[in-house]
Amino acid sequence: MMTSPPANSSRSPALPSARPSLRRLALPCLLLALHATAAGAASLAGGPMAGPATAEGVGVWLMTDAPAQVQLEYWPQAQPDAAQRSAPVAARPERGHTARIDLDGLQPATRYAYRVLLDGAAVELDEAPAFTTAPADPTAPRELLIATASCNYIPDRPFEATRDAFGAGFEIFDTVAARRPDVMLWLGDNIYYRDSDFEPADEAAARMHQRWAATRSFAPLQRLLRTGQHVAIWDDHDYGPNNSNRDFPLKATALAHFKDYWPNPGYGLPEVAGTFTRVPLGDVELFLLDDRYHRDDDASADPARTMLGAAQLAWLRDALRDSRATFKLVTNGSRMLSDRPSPEQRGGEGWHNFPAERQAFIDWLSAERIDGVFFVSGDIHYTHLTERARPGTYPLTELTCSPLTARVHPRPFPVREVPGTLVTQRNFCTLQFSGPAGARVLRVATWDAAGTRLWEAEFPAAQLRTP
Repeated sequence: MMTSPPANSSRSPALPSARPSLRRLALPCLLLALHATAAGAASLAGGPMAGPATAEGVGVWLMTDAPAQVQLEYWPQAQPDAAQRSAPVAARPERGHTARIDLDGLQPATRYAYRVLLDGAAVELDEAPAFTTAPADPTAPRELLIATASCNYIPDRPFEATRDAFGAGFEIFDTVAARRPDVMLWLGDNIYYRDSDFEPADEAAARMHQRWAATRSFAPLQRLLRTGQHVAIWDDHDYGPNNSNRDFPLKATALAHFKDYWPNPGYGLPEVAGTFTRVPLGDVELFLLDDRYHRDDDASADPARTMLGAAQLAWLRDALRDSRATFKLVTNGSRMLSDRPSPEQRGGEGWHNFPAERQAFIDWLSAERIDGVFFVSGDIHYTHLTERARPGTYPLTELTCSPLTARVHPRPFPVREVPGTLVTQRNFCTLQFSGPAGARVLRVATWDAAGTRLWEAEFPAAQLRTP
């Protein structure tokens, strides 16, 4: 929603003196040379980053600075002598030297450590990355910590300190990592394309890769990428220009790039393009929505205008009806429950600009008696809880969490805000699930860049059920 500054115009504080996370980190100038052939061996430029693990498998993403054959050597952490190697995967220039390695045949509920091999040579990291597979019972309650945030702006070089920098506060990455989340949920605007990245048209794909590479190779980000497991949705800035919708001519290219840089378990349906998918996490399930690929103009006068598109909305209804999860987290880039500040003001982007579609969905939730629904969104550059009462059943609640490193909105306008939850500084949020079956609890908290908790709210599963 918040417009990004012109290309090459931003300045930011000097970078924190974080520990070097990659001993073989490439020179910065090489990180953007996506189509150059390295004179020597390829180096690790970003990651590795694990996606959500099942009981038997996981996908791991990484990026190099030159073409390479990439493998993982992995083993149960308690059995270092039982190491296995994955099949090699090529990191190629046309995909930004990214690679996704899928491991299968793993043991459930097991902590695995692994190392990266580039052309057969091991990459030395300060700490061996690791992931934990899911329990054998896919719906079993478990202790789970999800960290979440949106609006991650990495400025162009050179990095200079100014009070009004659009992107700053990069120490927050290590603060998030220090909480050791099981899952990091990226809520959109995870990078910020500049308008110049789309011109000229014949260079747009390469320039868009360069924008991703500049963000993913950012040194302060590496510890977080290697912590826990990661899933993502997008919003306008990592999809296209500010406030872009289904009319964006490069949307197929943007989708291909999103797939190259995230290890999500799925992307849309075979017959419906997009980034939407389901992520089961025991008795918690994420429903990741795509609010851009099929979206009409927010300012359209058509009463049938749509944010999600009929096919995605039908998928969401079927998925929620099918889910056996205690907690069903519906995640979206734009806010879903907030309203316009007044009839004359649109109140930024959001589902409130598509009132017929939203009301039909809310009515459907009530009619179908879908329990455990909780909304999560980003975009707006401030954080708050929104609550929407429903006659005869539990109220709907939405956590909007933003911004991570981008500038805070100068004039927040929350509507239906839960008192005491408005945050107007860079922040991230956590969703902690705990308790035995039958007495599960969701605790939502917001944290500043230094790790100080700003507020906390509790949602027992029993209160998210239709009477």
